[in-house]
Amino acid sequence: MTETLPFTPLEEMTHHMDRTFEPWNMQGEIESTGTVDIPRLREATATAMEYHPLASARRRPSSLTDTRYEWVIPDDPEPLDIIEVDSDETALEAVRNRIYGERFDLTEEPPVRICIYRGDGIDGGDRVLQSVSHVAGDGLGTLRYSQAVWQAYKGNEPMRDPVTLQESRSFLQDIEPSRIADAVQAMDSLARRARESITRPTSLATDGGRDVDGWGYARYDLSQELTTRLVRDRPEDISVNDVLLSALHLAMADWNDAHGKVTGRLSVMMPVNLRPKEWFHQVMAMYSMFESVRSGRGDRRDAADLLDHVSFQTTRIKERDRAAALYKALALLPDELPIGVRQELPELLRGPGMRLTDTIILTNLGNIPTYPSVGPDTEERPFFTPPSWRGSPVGLGVASLDGQVRIFGRYLRTQFDSDGADRFMQTYADRIEWLVEELATMTAE
Repeated sequence: MTETLPFTPLEEMTHHMDRTFEPWNMQGEIESTGTVDIPRLREATATAMEYHPLASARRRPSSLTDTRYEWVIPDDPEPLDIIEVDSDETALEAVRNRIYGERFDLTEEPPVRICIYRGDGIDGGDRVLQSVSHVAGDGLGTLRYSQAVWQAYKGNEPMRDPVTLQESRSFLQDIEPSRIADAVQAMDSLARRARESITRPTSLATDGGRDVDGWGYARYDLSQELTTRLVRDRPEDISVNDVLLSALHLAMADWNDAHGKVTGRLSVMMPVNLRPKEWFHQVMAMYSMFESVRSGRGDRRDAADLLDHVSFQTTRIKERDRAAALYKALALLPDELPIGVRQELPELLRGPGMRLTDTIILTNLGNIPTYPSVGPDTEERPFFTPPSWRGSPVGLGVASLDGQVRIFGRYLRTQFDSDGADRFMQTYADRIEWLVEELATMTAE
């Protein structure tokens, strides 16, 4: 027995983006002191699929004249085929670009891929690489499935979500436009976005990039002391995310100045979680819409003004529910419109449509109290990033883990080499520290 579910408008849009540009795959890794038992891990993946059924789904084959895509979810999912690679035989960069850089054929394989990279963890342990098609999972969905896998691997029952996948999708159906007023609001949201995107944002200067395919990776851990100050020393109306976004705008401007590139408007893509508060961190699925936080040259002249400018935008996003409004706009496409027409929509981002893209991507998962671990007594070091693509060639993931804010980067190799990426991460960290010091001064006054 199998179950079928139609793609949501968000899944359809992401699928078309994935097919048009670079693969849109989520990246998650665990460096561990432990050694993974692959047969036990395979069984754990099947157990986790029972709790998160979209991890076992396939896309039903379709023709260009069909009007919808559908997921096919088996009642009795097969365990994943775990990939095993010896770190003495293959370089990490090659493995990463195979696991994260190969597009999923969702008609033939589930939207999850796991590789055990032997000997490249902590103190000779294993590194676990997990790739999830963004069509089936956003950052929180990727983390949720990974948690379930490693809970099952250790012999524990995975935590159940408060809603089923079907119930969660019913919530998305509830925010689709059902009245003329909803449609008007959705079209107004699109028109407002178009007005705000008349000027294409300035791109980030390259540093050591090469004309080769694939991604590179970087990370930077803020100190516990700086993390504490970041959380503590700020006004109530300025969030940690506002500080991180503001510091990123300053860092991008600093970076371009240092490379002789004139910088005007900058734009950061910020995923917005559509899940309601009751299950805000639950359910493996793609429930993140994309918003942009922008700044002009004048906005970046003063720390207080920039923070207010960024906070105004993030607050407006929440108050006006703009992310949900854009979802409603996607749902306005006529049901009878063939897939062959709908799949051409990402082409609008080529040429003049590039002004709708962003300089960089920043995904903030917030505070993660527990993250997946290979064993009860193992030490782990996590790593995750959102997709990056030619329109926004750098993607940053941020999370607070063990009392420290950690920044993870994935970038097209046309953008940076490893040294260039490390310098950019340092520039960002320096600006975070500078802004925290400015906030402490403002708070004291």
